[in-house]
Amino acid sequence: MWQVLTPFDAGAVQDGTRSDPMTTVASKRIYLETLGCSKNRVDSEVMLAQLTQSGHELVESEQNAEVIVVNTCGFLTAASEESVNRILELSKQKSSGSCEKLVATGCLTQRYREELSQEIPELDGLLGSHGFERMPELISAMYEHPEHPQIFLSKKPHYTHYEQQERIQSTPRHFAYVKIAEGCSNMCTFCNIPYLRGGFSSRTVETVTEEIRGLVAKGVREINLISQDTSSYGRDFRDGSTEMTALLGSISGLDGDFWVRMFYCYPNTFTEATLEIMAADARFCRYLDMPFQHVSDAVLKRMNRKITRRQIEERMQLIRSYLPEVAWRTTFIVGFPTETEANFEELLEFVQEGHFQHVGVFTYSHEDNIRSAKWGDPVPNAVKHKRRKQLMAAQQAISLQHNQNRVGQSMRVLVDGYSEETDLLLQGRTEFQGPDVDGVAYINEGTARPGSFHEIEITDAHAYDLVGRIVEPN
Repeated sequence: MWQVLTPFDAGAVQDGTRSDPMTTVASKRIYLETLGCSKNRVDSEVMLAQLTQSGHELVESEQNAEVIVVNTCGFLTAASEESVNRILELSKQKSSGSCEKLVATGCLTQRYREELSQEIPELDGLLGSHGFERMPELISAMYEHPEHPQIFLSKKPHYTHYEQQERIQSTPRHFAYVKIAEGCSNMCTFCNIPYLRGGFSSRTVETVTEEIRGLVAKGVREINLISQDTSSYGRDFRDGSTEMTALLGSISGLDGDFWVRMFYCYPNTFTEATLEIMAADARFCRYLDMPFQHVSDAVLKRMNRKITRRQIEERMQLIRSYLPEVAWRTTFIVGFPTETEANFEELLEFVQEGHFQHVGVFTYSHEDNIRSAKWGDPVPNAVKHKRRKQLMAAQQAISLQHNQNRVGQSMRVLVDGYSEETDLLLQGRTEFQGPDVDGVAYINEGTARPGSFHEIEITDAHAYDLVGRIVEPN
C-alpha cells in the first residue's frame, strides 16, 4: 500500500527558520510517493517542504511528473519486494509519460544500496534513510551529471537533527504525526531498524513543543507522537535529566483543545512519572500503542526484549491504576524461530484474557540482516499463518465485546469527514481509535465539519467499528 503525498494547503508547518533554496536546475514537476509507516510519511513531508522551497512544483499524478521520488520501506522482505515492484512500475513513466528522472529513498535504499544501483538501471538517484533535506541537491546533481546515477547515502545512518526543519503537512488538516526521535538502540533480535535507521536519537523538548504549538495554531486537533521507541525519549541526552516526562509536561503547558496520542511505546521504559502527567491532563488520549511482541519468557529472552511476562503484567496493572479506561493497541509476532507450540498456546491464552482493544499479528520474517537469523527459519509458513489466524480470531471476538460494551455510552469523537464507504455517513474516531490503524466511528445522524469534536451516542457496534448519532455539538 502506498500514499501519494500532497499538501493540504500551500502553507508549511514551520519548525524554525526557512532554508535557502539549493537547486541550480530549472523548476521540475515532482511526484512523491510514500510506502510504509507514518514515520516515512514525516520524512516525505520534510522532502516536500525542501522541494517547494527550492522552486519545484509538486504534482498529484506520476503521469505529469518530470521527477518521480519513491520513499521506500525495507523493513521486511515482503515490504522490500513491494517497494522494488513499485519502483519498476513507476519506471515505465520514463517511456510512456513525461518522467525524466527516477529517485528511490528510504529504508530499501539503505538496506540494498549496491544491489539497487546495479539491478535497476532506470534509477537516476538514491538517497538513504536520512539526509532528506538534501533531496533538492540530489535532483540538481542528477541533471548536472546525467552520465551516472547520483548516490547520496552512507553505510551507517547518522542524524544531525534538523531541529529547525520545515515540513509540509500531508495528512488531513485536523491531525498530524510528530516524530520525536529517530533510530533505535534496543537491538531486538528480530528487528533490523538499528541497521537501517541508526541508534536512538531524540529531538529537543523545545523544538517538538514549538512544532506542536504551530500545528495547533493551524487548526490541528490531534497530535500523534511517533518514533521507533517513544517512551525512551530523551534518554540519549547527556544531561541525564531529560526524559518523556519533560516533553509531556511541556506539551501539557500548551493552550488549546486538542488530543495527544502516543504510538510505539516500549514497555520497559514507560514510567510512572509519565502516567502521572497523562492522568492529570485529559487531552492525552486514554490510548497506548505498546508492542509486546510475545508473552512467553523463553521467546521474549531470545527476542532480547529485556522484559518478562510478569513484568509486562505488572506494567499493565500500573498503567490501569492511573488510566482505568485505557485502550490498548499491541502487536505480536508468531512463528519466531524458537517459538514452540506451548509458547504459542501461552500467547493465545494471554490474548484470550481480553486485555486489548486492538491487536496486530505478524508472522515472523526471516531476514538476512537480523540477529535471530542464526536460528534459521524452522517454523513452517503454514504453521505461522495458522497461528496468526487463531490469534486474530480470538482478538476479533474480544474487540467485538469491548465495542458492544460501548453501546449506549456518550463518547467524544473527532470528525474526519464523509465516510470512506459512503457519502451518506460521516466518519470520526474516539480517543480509543488511532488514525490509519484502528477502526472508526460511523455517524448516521447529525451534521458536523471535519476536524470538529462532537459528542455522539453509540447505537451499534462491530468488531472494529462503532456507530453513533450526534447528541451534542461541541
